[in-house]
Amino acid sequence: MIDFGFIKERDAKAELDEISAELKQRFSLETLWRPHQIHSNTIFVDGEGEGDGIIITKPSIALIRTADCVPIVLFDRTADIAGVFHSGWRGTELKIVSKGVRMMRELGCKNISTVIFPAIGLCCFEIGEELLERFADAGIPTEKRGEKYYADLKTAIKNELKNGGVSEISDQSECTFCGEGYFSYRKNKTEKRHATFVVVQ
Repeated sequence: MIDFGFIKERDAKAELDEISAELKQRFSLETLWRPHQIHSNTIFVDGEGEGDGIIITKPSIALIRTADCVPIVLFDRTADIAGVFHSGWRGTELKIVSKGVRMMRELGCKNISTVIFPAIGLCCFEIGEELLERFADAGIPTEKRGEKYYADLKTAIKNELKNGGVSEISDQSECTFCGEGYFSYRKNKTEKRHATFVVVQ
């Protein structure tokens, strides 16, 4: 069985530890993986370390934290394999989600679905002009409004997923910057984060 969810933390580290304990109790599992996120495309399988994605093939929980970056869950209910990924602009440039899809296919997944949770949107993700060429090379859409430039990470990720053969894409991704009740590092430098988790039982 596969489950997943999106949780708002109230207090940074202490709350994360509480959430981890609650998830272990809720799903009657002892193993919970949390990577040390570094804005990379490094993905672990049934493990953790410095990286931004975890794929689980055994009964366990994997969890990442975000506050504007895009949290993505990939899962195959038939194969009982799932993954959770943190994709900021660097991770999107490095195509961490495409890498995750490839790795899951190598593990035997044939029917991958995905959920994209709240993250900063094109409406609010302002970037410097110096990034335009890099974003164009990476397939990240941008637009100019007045004298400012904005980028669309979520569309870039959805295009990655479609190009990787993932057709079932659920976008629950309101903007964390202008949406009500979300934590946004760009907006107010908050230490609070959202926790996105996936479970294989």
